[in-house]
Amino acid sequence: MADPSPASEAALAELGPLLDRLEELFGEVEQFDEAVRAKVFELLDGVDSIHRLAVTRLADALGADVDGLRRSDPAVAWLFEAYGVGVDDVAAATAALDPVRPYITEHGGDVQVLGVERGVVRVRLNGACSGCTSAAQTLRYGVEQALRDNLPGFVAMEVAPDSGAAPHPPPGPVLLQIQPRPA
Repeated sequence: MADPSPASEAALAELGPLLDRLEELFGEVEQFDEAVRAKVFELLDGVDSIHRLAVTRLADALGADVDGLRRSDPAVAWLFEAYGVGVDDVAAATAALDPVRPYITEHGGDVQVLGVERGVVRVRLNGACSGCTSAAQTLRYGVEQALRDNLPGFVAMEVAPDSGAAPHPPPGPVLLQIQPRPA
């Protein structure tokens, strides 16, 4: 990477404290009443979606100039990274599932990322997971949480219908349930 210009160094210097403050505010929001917290996060998700749409459209309009712009300014590079500009969405979503994949594989199944569009990840459970009565919990508490935690810009998950496998219990004893602890 080329040496940053004084202007880009200033932009990056401004970014650090702002990001730190946002983290503090997120911590404070976590202490709010559940209903208020849900509305705040819905608002933030909406603002984030608008920004994601605008940044990705801007990057598309810039075309090849995006890489030069990314290299020239650390703040722009951060923004593009945060919104996944220039990232193979399917590969990123597939990699985001790595933490939960061993659990699914251990039970004879697999999860396949079929596509990603504007932060919505379309998946399908295969193998023993297809038709498994625990699949809904695996999807909700395992797959969706892994995407939420590991995929920048994750908005939602859509599940493709299974291949029509007959409903069946999980293969073998279930030693680890992927779900939050009861309150």
